[in-house]
Amino acid sequence: MSATTRIPWPNLLTAARVVLVAPVVALTLKRTDASSWLAFAAFAVAAASDGLDGYLARRLDLVSAGGQLWDPIADKVLVTASMAALVVVERFPLWAAGIIVVREVAVTALRWAAVRRGRGFSPSIAGKVKTGAQLLAVLLFLLPLRGGWERGATGILWLAVVLTVVSGLDYLARARRLLTPAGR
Repeated sequence: MSATTRIPWPNLLTAARVVLVAPVVALTLKRTDASSWLAFAAFAVAAASDGLDGYLARRLDLVSAGGQLWDPIADKVLVTASMAALVVVERFPLWAAGIIVVREVAVTALRWAAVRRGRGFSPSIAGKVKTGAQLLAVLLFLLPLRGGWERGATGILWLAVVLTVVSGLDYLARARRLLTPAGR
């Protein structure tokens, strides 16, 4: 990289989101209320950066193919690693994590296949809403609170799982149309 090459702010925010994964996981695995609050705060900052990087990319006219590819991958790394840590400390249901991870791996594979064929695979509205629901669900499960919060978090988790499945099916349908050669 030359001295004049600069990494655009949106891409730096995407990278920062990935960097925050390690503290979120480490703090979650400590299993204390204090570390849970710190994990919650780190995850909240990372989740907020998701909306901010997209806003800045559009506002500053810095939208790039690389950013469009790496931004959703950063989201998937953040959500998946945080869920895995929560599953390990038995604060997140394994079945829900399994559904979310399978969908995320499948959609990532579809995105890579589209990119390799030189085709765009933009995020759908369902995918964006799903990401928001997943981020909110994980954020709530990071909280060391009990009682009513757990019921609310479980309700948000169910919404996230339903949106995960629906948006996954939407991506599959779009990928079939996008990746199937014309005339078939």
